[in-house]
Amino acid sequence: MNTRDLAYFAQLVELRNFTQVAAHFGVTQPTITLALKRLEDEFDARLIHRDTSHTRLTVTTAGRQLYQHAQAITRELALAHTEIDHLREEKIRFGLPPIIGNYYFPKIAAKLVTVGLTEQLMTQGGGSGTLLTMVQNGSLDIALLGHSGPLSAPGLTVTQLAQAPFRIVVPAGHPLAQQKSLAFTALADQPFVVLDEGYVHARAFRWFTQTAGVRPNIVYRSNDVGVVKQMIKQGVGIGFLTQIAITAADGLVAIPIAQTDQPRFTISVVHRTEQVMTPLLTTFADLLTHSQK
Repeated sequence: MNTRDLAYFAQLVELRNFTQVAAHFGVTQPTITLALKRLEDEFDARLIHRDTSHTRLTVTTAGRQLYQHAQAITRELALAHTEIDHLREEKIRFGLPPIIGNYYFPKIAAKLVTVGLTEQLMTQGGGSGTLLTMVQNGSLDIALLGHSGPLSAPGLTVTQLAQAPFRIVVPAGHPLAQQKSLAFTALADQPFVVLDEGYVHARAFRWFTQTAGVRPNIVYRSNDVGVVKQMIKQGVGIGFLTQIAITAADGLVAIPIAQTDQPRFTISVVHRTEQVMTPLLTTFADLLTHSQK
């Protein structure tokens, strides 16, 4: 079977027009017609029903089933191309969220220099949700990710390293700064400055507010942890961050949240299960996994 035929077929299902599919791939319309015929012969089934004028296409049940498989095969082939290209370059594409980069990664930096891995690293920053997608689609080889609750995405190997609680964060002079703990029900009228959806904090924040039955007053979102902390310090709003994001130099107060069975910020090493682990990548993964011990 020609995998190109599957690509033509998937696009035909989506566009429902032979001429547009041919233009999309830069081929002639008969090329698309022949590809469809080869697939129908291969599976001994009608995949596309065309009326006599060829102006209307209907995807049959068999066609819809093949379309699902064609999408999966196309994704896997694209991933294979990406992974093999990466192997040729002898580089490690590494995902590192800023909070974890400030907290965990410096602990292994000296070891990386010792074994000569620093020059092989191509580090990509961003929120854990964004980086997780990049691991899944092959753009990254491995990542240190934050998550709240279990991380059990199909096709991933996840090794948990550490955990930390989430906190309400206020400036040192804020009226809430002396509180030993805070419930979200007491924060319904407070303005919040929070991280964007690409960060694991967004999911945890929803858990706390929904569990408390509170609709939060979010006045600002940012994808920059430093900006969030500065805006909290300037009194724009209170914040919601993991404990490890707060240092003594920030001038902020991290207050425990009064909520039972609450999620925690978890740090894990993540890579694709089916990925071939080169000696270089294996050494790096071992450093990430065992540097806490």
